[in-house]
Amino acid sequence: MPTRPQASLSIATTGGAYAGGDGYAVILACVGKNADGVPRVFTGSPRCSMQHDYSQGADLAAHLLAKTRSPIIFVPMPIVTAGALRMQRSTGTGTSIVTYSASTYGYLEEVDATLTVTTGGTVGAGSGPIFTLSLDGGRTTKTVRLGTASTYTIPHVGIVLNFGAGTMVAGDTLTFRFTAPKWDNAGLTAARTALAAQQKASRSWNVVGDLANSTEAGYVTTITNAYETTNKRFVYARTNVRDGGTPSMLAKSSGVKRWVKITAAETLTFAEVGATDDTITRSVGSFVDDGLAVGDVVTVAGTTLNNVTGRIKTLTATVLTFDATDLVAEVTAAGVGSIVASNGLIFAEVGGTGDTITRNAGSFVTEGFAAGDIVTITGTASNNVTTDALASVSATVLTLASTDLAAEEIGSHNVTITKVLSKAADVSLADIAFASVDAQKRIDLGYGRARVLSPITLWEFRRPASWHVAVREYQHALHVASWQNDLGPLDGVDLEDTNKQIVEYDERVDGGALAARFTCLTTSDNGPNGTYVAMALTRATDGDVLAYTHNMAVTNKFCSIVQAETTRMIGKTPVLNADGTATESELKLLEARINQALTEGLLSPGSEGQNASSATWVASRADDLRGTGKTLHGSGPLGLRGTITNVDTAVVVT
Repeated sequence: MPTRPQASLSIATTGGAYAGGDGYAVILACVGKNADGVPRVFTGSPRCSMQHDYSQGADLAAHLLAKTRSPIIFVPMPIVTAGALRMQRSTGTGTSIVTYSASTYGYLEEVDATLTVTTGGTVGAGSGPIFTLSLDGGRTTKTVRLGTASTYTIPHVGIVLNFGAGTMVAGDTLTFRFTAPKWDNAGLTAARTALAAQQKASRSWNVVGDLANSTEAGYVTTITNAYETTNKRFVYARTNVRDGGTPSMLAKSSGVKRWVKITAAETLTFAEVGATDDTITRSVGSFVDDGLAVGDVVTVAGTTLNNVTGRIKTLTATVLTFDATDLVAEVTAAGVGSIVASNGLIFAEVGGTGDTITRNAGSFVTEGFAAGDIVTITGTASNNVTTDALASVSATVLTLASTDLAAEEIGSHNVTITKVLSKAADVSLADIAFASVDAQKRIDLGYGRARVLSPITLWEFRRPASWHVAVREYQHALHVASWQNDLGPLDGVDLEDTNKQIVEYDERVDGGALAARFTCLTTSDNGPNGTYVAMALTRATDGDVLAYTHNMAVTNKFCSIVQAETTRMIGKTPVLNADGTATESELKLLEARINQALTEGLLSPGSEGQNASSATWVASRADDLRGTGKTLHGSGPLGLRGTITNVDTAVVVT
């Protein structure tokens, strides 16, 4: 049975496109608006944002468009895992409770935010409070005058701050972190199908969204490999693996303090019911509206007989019932007393090992904790821990490996649980997590991040190493290694904190990511100062020439040219010799056309030189082309340019 005639090729390498035809950088990113999976070409950032609103992908597009002045293809994928609040904590004496809601398209950005009240005031009254807001770990701040409003929508990132009734006092702070939304395997698969359905070839695919494990990396390699085998197109994907963050961003759990708003006319009635179920009844107001919940731990102060701490068993608007806390009958004078609450933590002594910490709300998982993490615990009465490993983690329970805890209930706002992680340990964890992504030449996994100013939001967000490498890559010819040092440091990319101390992963200082075959960033041994690409690597086998990403780019271009030109041979009717082989003159004509295209695409000197050392296509002289369904074979010797990786100088002193 006849099948559709086609040309095919495979790549063979030894040690020792058409970068996409038009050279498009392709961005695959999840969006909240118009996530229709249709690849679109954009030549300017505003048009992309108008079509799909803000997203991390739109921010990468803005970087590429501004710094390369070349069009990009943007493939919008649906959001499957929504962005979410990861951590929040507050300090101060203000009574306004801040909550969060998502704007139209959800929470859209990973932020490390701090709100600091500079001028106190009552929410919704008068000129209102004034505060500064930073979304980038304090690197930049913006002043917000709340006025009579009780909400503030942070531009672009999809976060709405809702300020409850009450006061905000100068010096009060609120720290919160959000995760970015994420795509899924179905979205990636649909993106590959959509790219294959249009005729714009691409140099590489930039997948926005950190990979959590080798399973997600497998989703990426599946679509790039299928693009070759099924669609006869040749790309590699560039993406980043999840890192542990800078020391200030390591997983941390610390509850939010909630104040019960006791008005000047309000009284509190304490009732001793028995061994359990003692109550506090308020004359006006609402415990529920003040943010209290069953399981919270409350601390009462300012009374004559009932300055206690205990856990809420049941709750109505006006009646708070304790679990086991013993009260004494008392009615306070109007406006006297204070009640502070936060999510409860229960420390349980189970045995020699396996003691637990249980919370009544929130999630240890979304705060970033995982089994095997090393943690410290401070702020408790009996259970401060210098370091211990977590044997297991669920949303509400941490199980410690070896520390012997004492029974204790305490409000989470008093306690801080912090993950302790060195960069070396984090690289080791990433190496283990992605070790199975091997012999995969069509994926480049980045590790680490660096700060860069967003062209859209004007915050200095932590952006993946893969983003910075992609920008450098598209500023130069295919054969130019993004880690060529004389290209200079990456523009505006920073591994340092505000005190000019290196806090992000630096291959020169920390080491280990290159050995684990991750693309990463570095500083230079002897200057110039700045951030450089340490190396850009695919996951090809060690020693494979295609382990260098720029070699993969040149090889893809060779493959694309040969694929296009050999496809044009289909249906030709060469003159044959008596044995059925094509005549030499016919074969030379076929070869000449392909080799001319290879010369123009790979061997002609551009502004940065030719892309390859040699590139030819040779037709088989042995194929019998008589009859039907015949195949003409060919070989394509590609000589890549050399890459100087090390320089060893012998100094002779006389």
